[in-house]
Amino acid sequence: MGSVRVRVAAVVAAFVLVAGFLLAVRARSSGGYEPYRGPLASPGTPAAKPGATRRVALNTGPADYPRLKALGYDLVDVKPEDALLAGVPAGMQALLWVGNFTCGDFELGFEAFTRAVGRFGRDPRVYGWYLSDEPNSGECPRVAGEIRRRADYIRRHAPGQVSFISLTDWPMEPVAPRNVGVDLVGLDPYPCKGSARVRDTCNIDAIDRMVRMADDAGIPRQRIAPVFQTFGQGCSEGDKQYWLPTTGQLRAILARWDRLAPRPPLEVSYSWGRQKEWACPSLSDASGGAHPDLQSVMKARNTRR
Repeated sequence: MGSVRVRVAAVVAAFVLVAGFLLAVRARSSGGYEPYRGPLASPGTPAAKPGATRRVALNTGPADYPRLKALGYDLVDVKPEDALLAGVPAGMQALLWVGNFTCGDFELGFEAFTRAVGRFGRDPRVYGWYLSDEPNSGECPRVAGEIRRRADYIRRHAPGQVSFISLTDWPMEPVAPRNVGVDLVGLDPYPCKGSARVRDTCNIDAIDRMVRMADDAGIPRQRIAPVFQTFGQGCSEGDKQYWLPTTGQLRAILARWDRLAPRPPLEVSYSWGRQKEWACPSLSDASGGAHPDLQSVMKARNTRR
């Protein structure tokens, strides 16, 4: 009787192992979201050493570059113009904005874009090309083709430089890397959103939701560039949905990203500079006093070794 029990137990154990293996294979092959079960990162600890993860704060100008460099940012966003590239300091590179927003026109038509790649495609001051900001392929299907031909052109004519788009919670699959050929995809959930009554709590799970969307669209985690919310809309003239995170809320945002997309190739802070309609106050304001000291949080992250 004892030997029968042993054989039955062995069969059951083998079945459990096989079933677990098949479920794991299925999850990996389908690109499905797998809940995080590893150790928690300490809030705000860097996901990678300085230099391994590149970092950019958007909407900047030459007067901002010394401060950005001191905070550990090593990329700046500029248009592809000789005078602007000349202002990029040593130790920093440029992410060239040539894109469109949602369904709008591209900053450069395709012929002008190819001329820009011809000028800067082998320039060591250039990190890469920002091809589209929140393309809405559901409302304008043509945008995927426009991104694809630009990414293809960069791959052929700008070796070593990256192509980048930033996505929100619109259809992702048509503009996933496997369909448009881009190298990196920013994801921009902004968790600190809502009325003044709920400002003590940011919906950090919004990050998980957008990462699940990316998983379902077949976007590899290693190609994701987290976009951090470093803006509010208390002084904006247009949208009024978002508030500037507190230092604790920003640390919670960083920690969640560290769990879901550790050691990313690129991290994006939106926004350094004010945008009249969309971002005010912004990270450039957030140095303490009237606003939370988010700059110190980002410096600790960007420069800690």
